[in-house]
Amino acid sequence: MELFWGIFFSFPVVIFSALLTLCVMYWLIAAIGILSIDCLDIAINLDDITTDVPSSTLGGLLLKFGLNDVPLTLVITLISLFGWSTSYFGFRLLILPLYDFILYYYLVGLFIFIIALTISIYLTAFVIKPIRPLFKKLSATNDHKSLLGQIVEIRSSTVNKIKGEATYEDGGAGLILQVRCDETYQFKRGDKAILLRYDTTNNCYEIISIEEFNG
Repeated sequence: MELFWGIFFSFPVVIFSALLTLCVMYWLIAAIGILSIDCLDIAINLDDITTDVPSSTLGGLLLKFGLNDVPLTLVITLISLFGWSTSYFGFRLLILPLYDFILYYYLVGLFIFIIALTISIYLTAFVIKPIRPLFKKLSATNDHKSLLGQIVEIRSSTVNKIKGEATYEDGGAGLILQVRCDETYQFKRGDKAILLRYDTTNNCYEIISIEEFNG
C-alpha cells in the first residue's frame, strides 16, 4: 500500500491522480443531486467546424478524436482513468527501477505522460464510439419543446432563480433537468411541478406549481 501511494503522488502519475480524484468527487456530488451530470458541458456548434482544416478549438479537437456527441464530463473521466492506469504501470516498469536518477526520472516521466495521454484519448474514443448513437438519440427524442407542460419531481433541496434540479420520468432511466422559479414559490425535494417554458440562454426550465397551472 505504501508503494501504491508513493507512485500515486509521483510525477507523472500525480497529474492523472489529481484529475481522477476530481472526477470521482464530481460523480459523488452529482449522485446526491448537488450537481447535474451535464453541468460542465458546453454548447459546441459542430456545423461551424470544417473538416478541411484542423480546428484548434475545443469543439474541433473533440470532433477530430471522435469524442463529440457525449457528455464532456464522461470524456474527461475516461481520459483520466485510462491515463492514470497507463502512467501508473509505466512508472512501475520504467521509472521505479532507476528512481534515484533525477534526470532519468523526469525525462522518462515526461515521455510516460505523453504516451499515457495519447493512449487514454484513443481508448476513450474507442469506448464511447458504440454508445455515441445512444446519446444522439436521447438528445433528439427529448427536445425542449416536447417536455413543456410535463410534470417533474423536484430533486434538489430548494429551487430559486439561480439553481434547482428536477427529474422527469420518460419511461427509461429518467432525465435530470435544470429548473428555476420565482422566489414566491417554495419548492422542496419531492414536490411536483410543471415545466412552463425553456430558457435557452441559461439552459434551464421555468416551473410553476400544479395548482397554479390548473388555474
